[in-house]
Amino acid sequence: MVATFWLLGWVLAPMQTPTRPVPTSPPAAIRSDWVLTPRLTRGQELVYRGTYTEAANGSRVEFERGYRVESRYFVLDTPPRGTELAVMTVLHTRSGRTTGAKQDANATTIRLERVLLDLQGRLSADVSLSVPLDGPPTLEVGPFVELPRRKAALNQTWDTLDPDRPAIAWRIVGTESVAGQLCAKLVGEQKSDDWEKPRADRSGWRRQETLWIAVRTGLTQRVERVIEHHEPARKQVSRRTVMRYELESSLQYPAPMARDRRQEIQQAFAFREAAAPLLSEPTKHTRTLKELQRRISQHLDTPPTPYREYVYQIHRQVEAGCRGEVVTASYQEAPERAVSVAKLGEAAPEFVAGPISTPEAGRLSKWKGKPILLVFYHPASLTAPELLRFAQHLHHHYGRMVHVVGLSVSENHSEVLKQREALAIQFPVYSGGGMRISYGVESTPKVVLIDSHGVIRGMYLGWGRETSNEVMQELRRWLPTGN
Repeated sequence: MVATFWLLGWVLAPMQTPTRPVPTSPPAAIRSDWVLTPRLTRGQELVYRGTYTEAANGSRVEFERGYRVESRYFVLDTPPRGTELAVMTVLHTRSGRTTGAKQDANATTIRLERVLLDLQGRLSADVSLSVPLDGPPTLEVGPFVELPRRKAALNQTWDTLDPDRPAIAWRIVGTESVAGQLCAKLVGEQKSDDWEKPRADRSGWRRQETLWIAVRTGLTQRVERVIEHHEPARKQVSRRTVMRYELESSLQYPAPMARDRRQEIQQAFAFREAAAPLLSEPTKHTRTLKELQRRISQHLDTPPTPYREYVYQIHRQVEAGCRGEVVTASYQEAPERAVSVAKLGEAAPEFVAGPISTPEAGRLSKWKGKPILLVFYHPASLTAPELLRFAQHLHHHYGRMVHVVGLSVSENHSEVLKQREALAIQFPVYSGGGMRISYGVESTPKVVLIDSHGVIRGMYLGWGRETSNEVMQELRRWLPTGN
């Protein structure tokens, strides 16, 4: 009977109007004033697992490959101004299997570094933390993002700096539930200046980051990164990489287990620092390397932690050094490709020029084998008609021996075609605006003479009475003999 009355009271209670309102806090999704920086404590470990895939379907290469990714973030210490983390990233080939810490031959890379995370979410380290645009990252720090100083809110935007690259534009686009956690969804975009307007002499790229950060803990639950590339003078995506991973565990270890992990990490750093100056010239340090090998072997007899994988990697490097093999133990991210600049006596920079008078783009590589005359001009220039008539004269009389190529720096293609028709121009005209830097086209007109082997033999800026004679004189030097 008591149980029955209690049950009826529990069912009917919500139907009764309270005598006074009960204050309630609005849900986080409505309140939208989150503190999204992670709340980390000493001895805590975050483990993320996922995949990295890369596919290319460009005109020059086609391939597809994938990796399994695991990243661990162990909190070494929590000083007043931030958090000291040990970050270990392991990349496995997609078909490989993890065979345990001792002999994981399928691991493509195992990397361990120390980083500092400040109170705003900004990371710093003695190594580069930039995301590589080509290939998988050997050190993954994607779960951490620099946040605004004030509390985060829906539709809030901000930029973060990336060394030697354009800034990353961030925006909080909404909320979603991931693994039972209410998360703020952050979207970041970074792209090259020529992503929307492709250049003829280099490829463009765009990077998009999406993070789902739990509003209760500040921990990133999921990360997705998409990097796309397009070839010079093209807008179609020719290569695409996708990184996806999720938080699998966030554990606060008891003091003894945390101490074991901390000591293993510190010992790994000590072994690496001891080995680095010896491995570049191993034959000079054979005795020291063997002693280091003995010390590492002793350590390997102790109970392992997940960070033992990195110690095994150092052990393999030291073993190779003992055999006299030179080992490069440092990691260097691939640098951005520098744009080559046209110089007399040097190879002409490769380019792909967008079509104007022809259905297909023009490539320097397909014209090699004959001298090439590149004619940069603007159709509105007063000297353009005379220059184009001269180029047409060369095309008419030497077309079998010389490629004459018009390169308009104007984006008004209809004006280019109208002028071409009015002057009865027969040589092809392409878009040359994207070649301003690589060919030093600061002003027009400019004529560049390239020999049959692709070496620049003449560059002529401006147009006057003497220019045509100079061009003809140099051109005759590189025509096939007997002409």
